[in-house]
Amino acid sequence: MEIFPQSIEPFFIPRDIPVFLFKTLIENIYKIEITGMENIPKTGGAVLVCNHTDALDVPIQGVFLPRKITFLGKYELFNPQEPILQMIRDKNSPLASPLFAPLVSILEENLKNFGDYYAKQMKLWGGMPVIRSFQGTDAKAAVAYYEKLENYMVDILKSGEILSIYPEGTRTETGLMGPFKAMAAKIAIRAKVPLIPSGISGAWKMSTTQAFLSGAAFRTKITYNIGNPIPPDQFPNDSEKKSAKMLTEELEKRVYYLTTHWERRGSSRRFATVL
Repeated sequence: MEIFPQSIEPFFIPRDIPVFLFKTLIENIYKIEITGMENIPKTGGAVLVCNHTDALDVPIQGVFLPRKITFLGKYELFNPQEPILQMIRDKNSPLASPLFAPLVSILEENLKNFGDYYAKQMKLWGGMPVIRSFQGTDAKAAVAYYEKLENYMVDILKSGEILSIYPEGTRTETGLMGPFKAMAAKIAIRAKVPLIPSGISGAWKMSTTQAFLSGAAFRTKITYNIGNPIPPDQFPNDSEKKSAKMLTEELEKRVYYLTTHWERRGSSRRFATVL
């Protein structure tokens, strides 16, 4: 008995619905200010680069910007069924008894179908699964995976989509911006699309339970500044590796500037030792 039979075409929730709901929720909790919206191109591919401060970064970009944004997300977010499957397959599970074999079979089939549906729904809304720190069976397999991932991102950009990348690779634990990795610049060079620097401030730790219990989250001002794009004709005319390094350094400076108010820029920069 399948609760999620694959033979039936599933109904997917249009992206507009969660966008409306999340936008309404966020606007009723926080005070959101966005500048530079005109720097988001109406058509065509682009790499949107931003610092990563909090879980709020993704919904703020995803629901307030005028175009659909594609985000990289860890593989586990797209496959919530896998921990449950591992649990019921465990030899020490109460369901390991042959007596429960028919039930386990039904559960596995429905969990797999649900996982397929959920992953497709997440992708429809703009998600893109990535296995962090993929190692594979050997170094060759790891290299092949990241090459395939880069090629996939380049194809997305060439198809006219906007891809959001957080070059730090993870959320900040200190509130300070971390050093940038070169992947964003590299795929923009390969796809020949603009790089759009942007910076978010005020969101750090504002999605935590403590922020809500203390009341700090409510009406906190979160600012998202979108800077001028760097078009492909302004990319360095050098090798891909060297050009990506130079662009990454420039992006890091621009994003830092976009996250820092003029009146605080001097003192903030003094403590931001990563730059």
